[in-house]
Amino acid sequence: MINILISIIGILITILLIVGVHEFGHFFVARCLGIKVLRFSLGFGKILFSFRDKRGTEFALSAIPLGGYVKMLDEGEDDVPVNELHLTFNRQPYYKKFLVVAAGPLTNFIFAFIIYWTLFVVGFVSIVPIIGKITPNSIAAKAGLEARQEILQIDGKPTSNWTSVVIELFSHAGDKDAMQLTAKKMGGIHTYNLNLEDWLINDLKPDPLVSLGIEPYEPTIPAVISKIQLKSPASEANLLVGDTIIAVDQKPIEDWMMLAKIITEHPNKKLSFTIKRNMKTIILPVTIGSTHNLIYKNRGFLGMSPTFEWPKNLLRTNQYSIFSAISPAFKDVMTFTKLNFIILGKIVTGKISLQSLGGPITIFDSAGTALNNGIISFLSFLAFLSISIGAINIIPIPGLDGGHLLFQTIEYIIRRPLSNKVLALFYRLGMIFLLMIMIQAIINDVLRL
Repeated sequence: MINILISIIGILITILLIVGVHEFGHFFVARCLGIKVLRFSLGFGKILFSFRDKRGTEFALSAIPLGGYVKMLDEGEDDVPVNELHLTFNRQPYYKKFLVVAAGPLTNFIFAFIIYWTLFVVGFVSIVPIIGKITPNSIAAKAGLEARQEILQIDGKPTSNWTSVVIELFSHAGDKDAMQLTAKKMGGIHTYNLNLEDWLINDLKPDPLVSLGIEPYEPTIPAVISKIQLKSPASEANLLVGDTIIAVDQKPIEDWMMLAKIITEHPNKKLSFTIKRNMKTIILPVTIGSTHNLIYKNRGFLGMSPTFEWPKNLLRTNQYSIFSAISPAFKDVMTFTKLNFIILGKIVTGKISLQSLGGPITIFDSAGTALNNGIISFLSFLAFLSISIGAINIIPIPGLDGGHLLFQTIEYIIRRPLSNKVLALFYRLGMIFLLMIMIQAIINDVLRL
């Protein structure tokens, strides 16, 4: 129950921050440039709550939490008194309108930069990208990669953690080309050529590592109980701290990960646990409980955990001074911005399937999971999502900020406004396109359930 509550909090914070930051960019620049703002809304549809400030702007919270908007005074939409014509958006010079529209995506990038800068100043640890297993007959196996190698570079670009590895792999997705991977082992540093001609990534759940045959290394966690939650299925089954789980339904247990997988896959089932306790072997019937996340995916649950810490040699500490953190923070913003455009380009060209898109369910579930994993994980998720929102809005599609910028630029070049019929046609086409993308993303979410 506590995990679900944390997930809900994570979703609310995500919506308020990401949408709020984007719309605040439009609002702030409009106010600074002397344009009257009628409404600042988080969400669409029916207004649930609102208030007005001294300048007459209505701040609203609306029913559909899938975005937001800033409504400015405009002759095309409102009856404007003569004494307020100078406050309308449509009468502003090109540069003012351009700045107001561009401020939304730009603020998303600035927000992400602030988060990354904060993380680098506070400090965090990342896991060294060491290969755990290589799937037989996979692309990685054919290239000669082996377990326990540390991935140093991909195509000459340093890979200090698994995130940087995945980023470089996605840049090759769908290209059917070759990739150079440099790895280190006891015998020295070697460069391997991976032939990606037959590389197939799962469309609904794209995982470049798994599809290449690479499994990240994880130290073995003994199947020894260290903590048991009160009034949990584990406590009701008379499991005790210090118990070593030897087998489940007579199937030998190798480590905690194997045990956790069995528990997760058997909600509300009674299983036979073989346990070593005080030098004695006993058998206990254990009824697995169940829990579900926000998308109601049921999974087994016992309410117990092991004690485990990553070995220090497998971790890297990332911490900088206030000024030196600027460079890596800016680099992360640029890297993830580039990644978003690479993936969008591959979707447009058909190299990556539309089934890889995530919709609101995926985003909400990811927000909850990130917050449950800790504040560092959640802040990283917020930064990446903010960059994604900023990047998407730059695309010149009618209905997005990029579409507005395109039309404003065309009007500036031809020195006259486009006709309302032309604008209405393009905006309808843009909204139809965006609606189709949203429907596809929601279908993908449902299929992932």
